[in-house]
Amino acid sequence: MKLFESVLDALAAKVGERVQGRTQSQAYRDAGQKGAGFSVESMVAENLANLILLDFDMPVSGEGERAAFLDSASTEFIGDGLKRMMVQSFLTGDALAVPAWDGAHMHAAIVPAQNFAILGSHGNELTSVAYVVDEKQMRGGSRYSLLQVIDLVPYRTADGGSAKACRYRTFIAKDGAMTDTPLSKFPDWAASAEPEWSVPNVDGILAARFRCPTLNPDAPNAQKGTPLCYGASDPIREIHYLTRQMHEEFGLSEKAVFADRRLFRKDALKDSHGTVTGYKVHLPEGRERLFATVQGQDAPTITEWAPTIQLSPYLDAIDYQLKRVEKCCGLSTGIVSNPESETYVNVDNVRKSTIQTQAMVSSCRAAANSALASMVRSWDTLANYYGVTAPGPFEWQARWSDNYINTFSDQQNAILAGQAIGAMDAYDYRRFVLGETPEQAKARVDEIAARTPTIDTLG
Repeated sequence: MKLFESVLDALAAKVGERVQGRTQSQAYRDAGQKGAGFSVESMVAENLANLILLDFDMPVSGEGERAAFLDSASTEFIGDGLKRMMVQSFLTGDALAVPAWDGAHMHAAIVPAQNFAILGSHGNELTSVAYVVDEKQMRGGSRYSLLQVIDLVPYRTADGGSAKACRYRTFIAKDGAMTDTPLSKFPDWAASAEPEWSVPNVDGILAARFRCPTLNPDAPNAQKGTPLCYGASDPIREIHYLTRQMHEEFGLSEKAVFADRRLFRKDALKDSHGTVTGYKVHLPEGRERLFATVQGQDAPTITEWAPTIQLSPYLDAIDYQLKRVEKCCGLSTGIVSNPESETYVNVDNVRKSTIQTQAMVSSCRAAANSALASMVRSWDTLANYYGVTAPGPFEWQARWSDNYINTFSDQQNAILAGQAIGAMDAYDYRRFVLGETPEQAKARVDEIAARTPTIDTLG
């Protein structure tokens, strides 16, 4: 992290700006241990992101090629990029998604907090950012970094009016220091970037930001967000300690064999002159782990010792610490720990038991809505700039699901109850059960009603 901060500081100085805010981090972190062992931070971040995005959809509707293009870009981003952005924000406190058009597809670079620096902002709206695009480790040991600064700059239009442009500037650093190395030295970088270019007529920089809603009481006005597990250093450290202790006890619990000392044969080792230079002890055959004992005065004996590991207390202690992690993150139990209870009478009991998680989910979805609005605006602007499709009207909608709380039967019963009091009809039921559009549902209900015979009960 310090390497990235140093190179971003050097980049800020080169463009005459100052880094606003620093990346926040808790005292004990294990996010970097996921590849080598296990990471509690990653478990919490990924499980929460999966819960938030459960059955999420963001369709873009409208007539024309522009709406279809944006719907395709949305589908690709929702399928992969949004989760990566959310997880990185939970792990590092903040994350950016920088969209770009490669000539065939719209893709997005996900940038975690330690890889970008805020150079300018108006409230929560970023007006200038610098970030690390890519890095190369050379054989000689040098490390080259591809950096980019995106900022909002005013300009005069042809008719004398004022407008804003999103300016991109590309730089290369070597071992944390800015250089004048040309992009042509790295063909792959040169193929995807230019030294400088601008996209005119924009409302803001063409990037989206997801800021983790966790609070740091020591830095309430921090520019960058706070990691989700910021207050959970102690229980995370304890979980790793308990895991190590459990593994050590497993090692000590391996079967050992105690043999009478008379079964150990000792032969003297002599040199060419017959002088004793040492002794070699021969263990009883067929035994791998032996401990000599002086017990037993009669015939030589061999006994086994195999202590039983106390597994359940360790598992209970680890689960307790996982529950502490969840509480420190503002979540209800059951995200990474064992649920308090797996049987609930109805959906109201489920809601009561997960109220903390629901509050966090709501906060994260609000932050995601803001990021998604920025992404749609950026896609539309880039489509205009590169002439991907003709401009056209469109509408987008973020459709979040509460299926992590409401079961199918709960929602079905709610619709049936609504039908009983006249608040809902058969159209609503078909839309929920079969996922039909309003037009499809109405057509099928009318068709069924038309061929169903009417029974005259009066006659």
